[in-house]
Amino acid sequence: MRKIGIIEQISLDSVIQQSADENDFPYGNWTAPYRTPAGRELILAAYGESFGLLLGRRTYDMWSGFWPKAPSGLMADRLNAATKYIATHRPEGLAWGRPRRLDRTSSRAFAASRRRTARALSFRVASR
Repeated sequence: MRKIGIIEQISLDSVIQQSADENDFPYGNWTAPYRTPAGRELILAAYGESFGLLLGRRTYDMWSGFWPKAPSGLMADRLNAATKYIATHRPEGLAWGRPRRLDRTSSRAFAASRRRTARALSFRVASR
């Protein structure tokens, strides 16, 4: 069984925001001017050389419209090469990268794993 790692990019004031290009939101991607080469290297190191992506259908559709057209670079190349595991009921339109649709059994197993992890984490927090 593979491990699932979660990487969340969040600003110091706890903002997680989509880019300005998505959904016509004018204030998105406001952290871009504050990014540094060192921060970029930390993100690339956290992802590693090769990885798989666990994506919902909306995120897959959004990213598949952007990343294949992005200029070649470490992040774009790694994201485009990654195997994509997509939780979806609609198999059509999965053409970006190496897509693998999660079937009902996989989706149920993942959901059960999340519930077990959530219970374990809540127990640890409550017992401190």
